[in-house]
Amino acid sequence: MLNIAGIEWRQNINKCVNAPTKAPIFALEFCRQGRIEWGSGILPCNHLESGEMLICNAWALSTLNRSQDYKGELILFYEEAKESIRNTFAGFDLDLDSFKTKFKISEKPFIVHTREEIQAVFGKLARIKENMQKEYARLGLLEILLTLKNMDASRESICRDCNISMLQVEKVYGIRSFICDNIDSHYTIEELADKFDMPPTAMKLCFKNVFGLPVFTYARRERMKHAAKQLRECDRGILEIAGTVGYNNGSKFAHAFQDVMGMTPKEYRKRYRQNAA
Repeated sequence: MLNIAGIEWRQNINKCVNAPTKAPIFALEFCRQGRIEWGSGILPCNHLESGEMLICNAWALSTLNRSQDYKGELILFYEEAKESIRNTFAGFDLDLDSFKTKFKISEKPFIVHTREEIQAVFGKLARIKENMQKEYARLGLLEILLTLKNMDASRESICRDCNISMLQVEKVYGIRSFICDNIDSHYTIEELADKFDMPPTAMKLCFKNVFGLPVFTYARRERMKHAAKQLRECDRGILEIAGTVGYNNGSKFAHAFQDVMGMTPKEYRKRYRQNAA
């Protein structure tokens, strides 16, 4: 798809990916669907989910385990790419070696969490006609590289030096599913810790490391997203909707909704329906 020396862009890859014929200096892999896991489970973020992109070296690339439903895109950068990138995108000061150093991929894979710019590139390429993809792929690659160049790697790399086992990761995923399946109920940290057999302090730390938010903040956000969907799609009263997400007090619900969504439930419904009209 991409006619630039030293770069191989593989579209629509699935669980079974053919190994490169030679070792790339690094690789970018964007997950459209499914999940990737790697390593021995000692990293808090040793998995990649849909909408995220992985930066890794040749060794790490060989250890990736993709789920059965996996779909994604893989961009491999070989040694020749260093010069061809400089020639193709002259004036943009793109140094591939600096990316290896910046994201410390010699130590472990680096996850780029959801970024609108990167998602937009892969989303556009999936929609355009095949005979136009080469031109758009060049622009898309430039946008991806510029996004990586300007990214604050220290802020993007959250809590990757904490030791969290794969069992703990699985448990906090279970906690998240339990919260989302019981959106109308409130649980204390102690109740959740007891139910999933984790010490409360460890549970809070693991949950935040994996999902980026404290348990209660995450639960409140999910309740408000659920409430927002109802405000958009049905004519139930606001107090009734509040009850479906665990709030019996209308003012407390309105305050929580405004904190998460940036406006009151009434304002949200009015604005959405005006825009939809």
